Amino acid sequence: MNFLHASDFHLGYAQYGLIERFRDYARAFQSVIKYAIDHKVEFILISGDLFHKRNINAPTYEQAYRVLSELREKSPETKVYAIEGNHDLAFHQDGKSWLEILNSQGLLRLIRLKEASGVKLMGDFVELDNFRIFGMKYLGAGTASVIPQIADEIKKINTANGKKYTILMMHFGIEGQVKQEAGGEIPYNSLLPLKDAVNYLALGHYHTHYELDGWVFNPGSVEMMSMNEYDLPKGFYHVRDNGAKLISPITRPVRRIRLDMSDILAPDDLYSKVRAKIEREPNIQSDKAPLVELMLYGEINFPKSDVNLERIRDMLTEQFKPLWSEVRPQRTNSPYAIKEGDVRGLTREQIELRVFSDRIKLDGRYRECADDVVKTMIEVKKLAAANIEANSVLKELRWGFEKIKSGASVKSAGTMPRQTLLSRVGE
Repeated sequence: MNFLHASDFHLGYAQYGLIERFRDYARAFQSVIKYAIDHKVEFILISGDLFHKRNINAPTYEQAYRVLSELREKSPETKVYAIEGNHDLAFHQDGKSWLEILNSQGLLRLIRLKEASGVKLMGDFVELDNFRIFGMKYLGAGTASVIPQIADEIKKINTANGKKYTILMMHFGIEGQVKQEAGGEIPYNSLLPLKDAVNYLALGHYHTHYELDGWVFNPGSVEMMSMNEYDLPKGFYHVRDNGAKLISPITRPVRRIRLDMSDILAPDDLYSKVRAKIEREPNIQSDKAPLVELMLYGEINFPKSDVNLERIRDMLTEQFKPLWSEVRPQRTNSPYAIKEGDVRGLTREQIELRVFSDRIKLDGRYRECADDVVKTMIEVKKLAAANIEANSVLKELRWGFEKIKSGASVKSAGTMPRQTLLSRVGE
């Protein structure tokens, strides 16, 4: 076993309007292909979003064409199998996506939905000596509803053709794996019908790495797509007999610096603190100019208009000689605010649990039953996010706190089946 799994290259993205960033995404793609050539892998999986836009320009297509042509020339036995992510899908009036064009030129094999041999979705699969590879393009909110059908069809195909190591590529986010809540997320439990049918679920869509239970793998993007991804693990997987290993190639350096303004009383003091802060930063060991962001947070003790942001940006330029820099003042007075360093690497569910727990402890009234209160708060938040009508959400809240007041333990999403909970809310 020797293959690569990557996703979310977003070729064509000129981040911050910079042509050099446009080139960075192509360099990241090329670094993965070079790694594949050097390690003589059997095949490469791309789980969606090779391109950043559905309607790409000529230079973007040329980037993809050149890199994939290099693979075909230097390692013709190494094939690329891909699915369409939400950024790759064709506009209705175009009829074909750019991945379909690459497929027609033999530069990659696009796996599409196809009805065949008694199945309606999974008929277009790749049959190799030791592998069977399926793919499902981005379906958005409709993904969860077809998962049982996908599982049944894969089982049917495996039964008819003999069992092999089975890979399924899909493009969606699993609930709770990123800090910001996003539409179209799928709860992990909804994936369980696939577990008996698939050995390796190769995901794309979210730009940070995560893996679950030894069969669900999301490598993240290779390059950084947003400063919100700062310092999060990402890259691509090299999968061999001993398992999947995340490979993180060297990309353009990024530095995010945070400075608390709460004890700064005048703009001149702020400039002095900024200079001292950035001079203490470790040197950036790279021949590439970095991306640098300075975040100013906390209570500001003087008019914001008195701050000369351009002067601060000049300090960043002098110190780091960056490709791009930004100064971002953020006012965070809330006693419940948490620092970025405290939550880095945590999932959204873990962050929510911490925030709610801290809030209950500060309140004091429910300290003795904090766990039950937190569970109720999280469940009510999920119901509200699912657009359950307000009266039903209120009933759930009342029911939960009645249990707490009576000394009983609240049962929520972690211990009560979803259908039971929803039926109780509707009572």
